[in-house]
Amino acid sequence: MEERMERDKIGLILPNGTPVSAHDIKRKLLAQDLQDSSRVISRGQDPAPRSFQEWINVARRQQEDRQELLGIPESVETVIETARPILVGLIGDVHSGGVEVDYDAFGHDVEMLKKYNGYAITVGDLTDSFFFMPEVGEQIFSGDEQVLMMESALSTLAEDDHLIAGWGGDHDMWSKDKSGAHTLYHKFRQQYNAHYLEGLSYLTVTLDNGADRVPYKIAGSHRHKGYSWFHSSHAGIRQEMNARGTDVSLTAHMHEKGHLRKLVKDYGGDEHPVDCIALGTYKETDRYSRKFGWGRKDPEQIGAFGLVLHPGEKHLEVYWTIEEAVKHV
Repeated sequence: MEERMERDKIGLILPNGTPVSAHDIKRKLLAQDLQDSSRVISRGQDPAPRSFQEWINVARRQQEDRQELLGIPESVETVIETARPILVGLIGDVHSGGVEVDYDAFGHDVEMLKKYNGYAITVGDLTDSFFFMPEVGEQIFSGDEQVLMMESALSTLAEDDHLIAGWGGDHDMWSKDKSGAHTLYHKFRQQYNAHYLEGLSYLTVTLDNGADRVPYKIAGSHRHKGYSWFHSSHAGIRQEMNARGTDVSLTAHMHEKGHLRKLVKDYGGDEHPVDCIALGTYKETDRYSRKFGWGRKDPEQIGAFGLVLHPGEKHLEVYWTIEEAVKHV
C-alpha cells in the first residue's frame, strides 16, 4: 500500500491543475500503443531440463512397468506330476480362416489329444490373418472369426492345464504389428495358464514321479534361419547351435514336416541325442505357394507331431502323427 501511494505521488499536473500519477500515465500510453497491435508479455516458467541421469531413471522406470505388464520371458519351465509317460502334441501353422485348410485333420488332432489326456504346445500361425492384403478371396472367415475359432481350440487344449506353451507366429502376429495390440495372444497366460513365447525361447518340461525329476529341454521358435532342399529340419539343426544342451530343437513356418535325430558332443566327450523337428501345416495350398510352383500338401505332410516323454529316466520318442504317438502312452 505504501509503495502504491509513493508511486502515485510521481506524476504530472495537467493545465487545469488536475494531478495525474505516473501509473495512470503509463496505462494510458499502453492503451494507445495497443490499439492496433498485440504482444505477449509472459509465457510462464519453462520446465526445468532433465539431466542425462534423470532421463536414464525415467527410462528404467518405464521399462520396468512395461516388463511387468507385457514382458515375454526367454526361458520358462512347466512341472508335471506323473507316474506314466505323457503325450505332447506339437501343433503349428493351422492358418485358421484359410480357404484350403484341412479343418478335419486339425479337429481330429485336437480331439485325439483331448481323448488321450494329451498335452499341447503350439508354434504359431494359428490364424491366417488375411495373408493377402487386400484380401483376395482366400479366406472363409473374417479376422474376428479366425480368432474366435482358435480361442475355442486353445480353450479345448487348455482344459485341466494341458496347454503347456504357445509361440507367436508371423500370420497371427500381423494384427499386433498393424494395430499395436494383441488379439489371439492377448492375456494368453491368464486365459490358458500357459506360457507365451516369441522368437528363440527355452521351454523345460519336467516330469516328477515322486522319486525323480526328469527335465526335457525344448528350444523353439516359430521361424528360424536356415533352409535346405536336402532336409526339412535344417532350421532346427541350425537353431540347436544357439541352444546347446537342448533335447528338442523345434521350428515351424516352412510348412515342410521333418525330423532328424543327431548326437551332439558335450564338453568332456559325452554325447546326448537331439531331436530336430520341423512342423508341418494344416494348409494344403494358397495363391502364394502356387505362384512359386510349390506342390500341394499331401496328407502325410499335414498335422501335428506327437512326443512321448517318460518319467523316472530321460527317454523321449518322436512320432510323425499324434495317432502313432497314442499307441505308446
